[in-house]
Amino acid sequence: MRKFVFSDLHGDGIVYKSIMSYLDNIKKEEDIEIYINGDLIDRGPDSLDMLLDIKRRIEDGEKIIYLAGNHEQMMYDIFEKRKKGIYVPIYNTWFLNGGMVTDKLLETKFNYDKDKIFEIVEFISNLKIYHKFSETIDYKNIVLVHAACPILVKDECDIRVKDKDDTIEYALWTRVNNPGYHFRCRIGHDSYITIVGHTPNDSKNGFIYNISEDYLNIDGGCSYYVTGNFSYDHVPLVEICDNYLKILTFNHNNEIIFGNYLVDAKLKPFNEDELKKSRSYLDKSYIPKRLIK
Repeated sequence: MRKFVFSDLHGDGIVYKSIMSYLDNIKKEEDIEIYINGDLIDRGPDSLDMLLDIKRRIEDGEKIIYLAGNHEQMMYDIFEKRKKGIYVPIYNTWFLNGGMVTDKLLETKFNYDKDKIFEIVEFISNLKIYHKFSETIDYKNIVLVHAACPILVKDECDIRVKDKDDTIEYALWTRVNNPGYHFRCRIGHDSYITIVGHTPNDSKNGFIYNISEDYLNIDGGCSYYVTGNFSYDHVPLVEICDNYLKILTFNHNNEIIFGNYLVDAKLKPFNEDELKKSRSYLDKSYIPKRLIK
């Protein structure tokens, strides 16, 4: 079973379609699992379409694990207040962070039908917070979480967006040296290799590996791309393997521009044959269009 991870697409339908069609083509030949590391929604114009597509795929039995990001948590919190009749000001945290796009798309798509909208919210409410893989690197298990590895990691995560648990804020919101927290913000964990998103990086590969804290940041900056900063054109797709990671970097022209192995805390580039094989799974019929002109 091959396992693939991506994170923080933020309604970027261009790269979403490239990655999902690439994975669909692999799925024709091999069994795969897809892991989404949060922040699928908000800011980008395809937020709702992407969310509905993933929901449909999961309901159809595809092997997809969708973990919550802080944007999914903000969406859930706002709708829980609305459901209880609590006044929500227009300058709320979700709207100020791009949630207004998703909210308007929901209203338009479902013509203000609260039952249909809350069905989507119910789906969001059950997203888990982290996932522990059985695969290891350097004898350490790999943990997937949106922002920071919790202190306690169980083999099976039992914490969901709707739960009142202190772990949620830490796992979904932590950034390095964030002055808003009274504790030291550590992204990684001594006992694990942690894969996170949440904080955009500007590496040409779309990812950064922090060797001192054993974490890999795979937020390639879609949140910037969909709001007009086209210098962020490097979105990583990680394949989880035992003892190493394979990382492909997609751009917004339906191309794979880099391929790297992460082995023993070092990057080893793909050779031309490996890149050619990976590119053979791309849907050549797909001609992307820039989100913002």
